[in-house]
Amino acid sequence: MRKRTLHTLFFAAAFLLGGSLFAFLVWKSGPTVIWQSLVTFGVVPFFGFLTLSLINFTLYSIRWRMIINDIVLPSQRLPLRRVFFHRMSGYAAGYLTPASQVAGEPIRVAMLRSENIPLKEATSAVVLDLAFEIAAFVVFVVSGVALAVASGIEGGRALQGAGIFTGVLIIFLVLFFWTTANGKGFFSGAFRALRLDRVVRLQRAYHWLVDTEKMMTKFFAGKPLVLVSVVLLSVVVVSFKAIEALYIAHFFGASLSLRDAFLLSTLPGVVLLLPIPAGLGVYEGTNAATFVLLGLSLNAVAYTMIIRLRDFVFIGIGVIHAVRRGEKLVNRSA
Repeated sequence: MRKRTLHTLFFAAAFLLGGSLFAFLVWKSGPTVIWQSLVTFGVVPFFGFLTLSLINFTLYSIRWRMIINDIVLPSQRLPLRRVFFHRMSGYAAGYLTPASQVAGEPIRVAMLRSENIPLKEATSAVVLDLAFEIAAFVVFVVSGVALAVASGIEGGRALQGAGIFTGVLIIFLVLFFWTTANGKGFFSGAFRALRLDRVVRLQRAYHWLVDTEKMMTKFFAGKPLVLVSVVLLSVVVVSFKAIEALYIAHFFGASLSLRDAFLLSTLPGVVLLLPIPAGLGVYEGTNAATFVLLGLSLNAVAYTMIIRLRDFVFIGIGVIHAVRRGEKLVNRSA
């Protein structure tokens, strides 16, 4: 109970902080100006953006389905449609909680468990998909920071902070992939390094981790075509962010260069790793700062609202699917 209370207080504080910053940015930009910018963008272009994002989300789902179907038994393999909606439910949960890049993963595991996929296999599939997603995302952000420095863009401490933060993530990701591919186990290895595997109460959890990581190691063994396909899909889906930036800017009447589109889709993305629900307020603020750095006249709040409106559609789909899935499970067990 105490732990749940702390989580609730932390969530409330993070949401209050982000909401306050968001309200300040709206006030500073002017609600009328923001509304006029959204009207200028238009309804039809928004649905075009939504379609573009759904295509990208489908590619995300294809990657996850490849991982799932490689890990589970042939009789447990899932069609793309169900994987798509399961992932959408995970996206919704992650968006509404701090640390949006990882918070929805327990929901994804639960969705796979509802398909009668064992917990170890479900966890392996989700962790691997998350690892490839974060790896591609971090490489994308680091590339953006490097391009900003090479282009002579003065970001000061912001760029340095982003570089340090993503650099630490890269170290952990390299360790994860190296230990997993070599069968040494990243999480179980941490248990051994801290001598937690010798604690009687934790031995069951330790052996569960070892078995789960063996499944992940098996994924890397002798399947170059599957591995290459997953890596390529990871590159494609993260690159869609630049395409989305070009699309949104175009219908706001601004013309971006490929460099600016790349930077606009990478530099603000670091805040999505912070423990603030959906980076509320902070994401708008970093977009505004990036516009200033690039000398763009776009309204940062209006620009971000287009993205958030898309996200709200995704949240609705994910929540409806989770509720319907839950009802089916209840009826099945009744």
